[in-house]
Amino acid sequence: MKKQRAFFMFCSLFTLIIIIVCVFWKKLPMILITYNSADHVYCYWSKSNGIMELGQGEWDKQMLVPSRCIFFHKTMCSLPNLMPLQACAVESAARNNRNLNVFLLFLATGHFSDKSKKLVNILETYNNVYVRRVRLSTYITNTPIEDWFWANIRILWQNRDWLKKDFHDYIRMLTLWKFGGLSLNLNSIVLTSLDELTTFTGVENNRDMGIGVFGVDASTNFGRSFVDICLDIIKNINVNNYSQYNITRVVTQTLQRLCYQKDNKECRQFTIYPPDKFYPTSLDFPSISSSEVMTEGMPRIGKDVMTIHLWNNSQDNAMVYKIAAKHCPKIYKFVGKNFLSM
Repeated sequence: MKKQRAFFMFCSLFTLIIIIVCVFWKKLPMILITYNSADHVYCYWSKSNGIMELGQGEWDKQMLVPSRCIFFHKTMCSLPNLMPLQACAVESAARNNRNLNVFLLFLATGHFSDKSKKLVNILETYNNVYVRRVRLSTYITNTPIEDWFWANIRILWQNRDWLKKDFHDYIRMLTLWKFGGLSLNLNSIVLTSLDELTTFTGVENNRDMGIGVFGVDASTNFGRSFVDICLDIIKNINVNNYSQYNITRVVTQTLQRLCYQKDNKECRQFTIYPPDKFYPTSLDFPSISSSEVMTEGMPRIGKDVMTIHLWNNSQDNAMVYKIAAKHCPKIYKFVGKNFLSM
């Protein structure tokens, strides 16, 4: 009996050790990274000491209505500051989409600067705006890309440009996997309601067909399948060629899987919008004098245009001021002609 009891105790202890080792091994990358972190990715696992964490707000769960939210993301670990144009993007989305909830998500920890805090306070006067912080190490837990992330994070952080663009888009797609809805850019101004958009992408230009905005209606079988496959493709990206998989390639391969049959009726639920839907390149003022343009003129915008995007101050400032005054009036009133320079 003593030998049997000793053997049983040995087996129990050995099993416990195996479990502990397995758990520790899975968390080992996070433990190593925590003690040997790079400055530009530290926020992935750091606790917030400033912005409220997503899910901690009193109404967060109720307001994260599946496929009824607009999301903006700032995924860099630099200080969580907000520029007037970025605040305008959020206000214009909230103002033109009162029946949708708008979430501005930061990965960065820390507090807003005084100027940024004033902008945030203005945004939060809208009852459908929520400014929250996401801790990536918990945000990816129990998602398809969790293991892929921890296996590859040490290599991923070496390419800052890739983290800024492509990995940023992966996080945007992960958010839509979780909640459905729309993901927009912070250099945009929303001109109209986006309520009728379902599962779609908006192409930036006709040259490289880059995707800038996208949405998922996760309440439909097609939308759910679409975003599931997107995450499946991401989690199987080989770390040796990860930089080749931008979001355009991920979406393209997803559609190839879903729509390999030309008569697949479900694929009709997916829409690819041309550049002039979200990225119009020409906006014209009415034929009036330049002195009147700030007080009377409004740029002519196609009736089907949903957003405009502003790039590197290449646009006509007077045009931008007029559009901002109309679509993000609170932010524009606060910053005035400093709108593009702050």
